[in-house]
Amino acid sequence: MATAAKIPQLAWNKVRPAPVVLVSGTESFLAERAIRSLRDLLKAEDASLEIHDLEADQYSSGELITLASPSLFDEPRLIRVSNVEKCTDAFITETIKYLENPADDTYLVLRHGGGVRGKKLLDALRGGAGNGIEIACLELKKDQEKSEFAAASSPQRAAV
Repeated sequence: MATAAKIPQLAWNKVRPAPVVLVSGTESFLAERAIRSLRDLLKAEDASLEIHDLEADQYSSGELITLASPSLFDEPRLIRVSNVEKCTDAFITETIKYLENPADDTYLVLRHGGGVRGKKLLDALRGGAGNGIEIACLELKKDQEKSEFAAASSPQRAAV
């Protein structure tokens, strides 16, 4: 029996900064929207934001620590990691270690599309390691979910 997550579970359109953001679920479109919204929010807070992309299925030892290391000018960082559901063993080991002490001014976004690969990492995150949040991006099946999505993603109409 699965235990409830100890971290906040937010909808795709309620994303907010956190040291670690797990974007989970099968709905890629919603996941991309959530990640882009977070990037835009962080960029608006500090235009010097450094953005780095990693692919967890192509991960080599040391990449995460290198990217999260303090820079000369102390710019904030956004590290976006895709394909966590296909990650290497090195990625799992090093990310779990990273969660023990996330870097200051660094936002780690982990995109996990589903499946059991990386379960130990997901369990650590959901158990509270890294002081993260989870953005659930589940497939929109019901008409009500689809209309809520349309309402949330349509721009506000300007008064004429």
